[in-house]
Amino acid sequence: MPLSSDLEAHPRGASLRGRNTIVRSETGWGYCLMCGDGADKTCARVELVLRWLSFLCFLLMAGLWLWPGSSFAPALLGIKLGLSIALGGAGLVLGHFSERGLRREVQIDQKRKQLRIVWRNRHGQTRLHTVIGFDEIGSIFLRRSQTPVRKTHMDLRFGAQGETVTLFEGDEAVLRELWRDLNVDLHADELAPAPKPFARTGEATPKSPLKVLPRALR
Repeated sequence: MPLSSDLEAHPRGASLRGRNTIVRSETGWGYCLMCGDGADKTCARVELVLRWLSFLCFLLMAGLWLWPGSSFAPALLGIKLGLSIALGGAGLVLGHFSERGLRREVQIDQKRKQLRIVWRNRHGQTRLHTVIGFDEIGSIFLRRSQTPVRKTHMDLRFGAQGETVTLFEGDEAVLRELWRDLNVDLHADELAPAPKPFARTGEATPKSPLKVLPRALR
């Protein structure tokens, strides 16, 4: 499918700072969509900082118990245990976000008929967040913000309960072009021409094989 005027194809990792568009990357099974805000390097730095903060939390947790001269008085055990749990939990959360990644990506798999939402980290590794089959999708719609400062949201409604997930947020003109393209791709089977129930005039219709009745029914 050709790209619309506001959807641009760029190699992954290209600098797009200041661009308000959606980047489309073609794959063997379909294509990937990502906001082209040029924040790849910034997200990579933040992920690296989160990783070091996670390591620092675990180091402090170990220091509470292993630092020379640490007190194990019964009155302090409860406090040290509470601090250890807090530092360990913070380290796990920070490490999770660092490894998961901060870049959100929407994948349109036209072979498996799936829409996938994944997170991509600084190493290019992806972690699956949501999988939605094309047959589960009810509608895709744009939701304008009530305040002029906020951006327009593109939401997808799916499932029997009508659950809603936000795919992108940004400029309405760009999202409207993407909305048109996705409606064609996600409902390609519904837009395909239906088979003709009758043959054209002059065309021979295939004859069904004759069934021989049992002798008792002749």
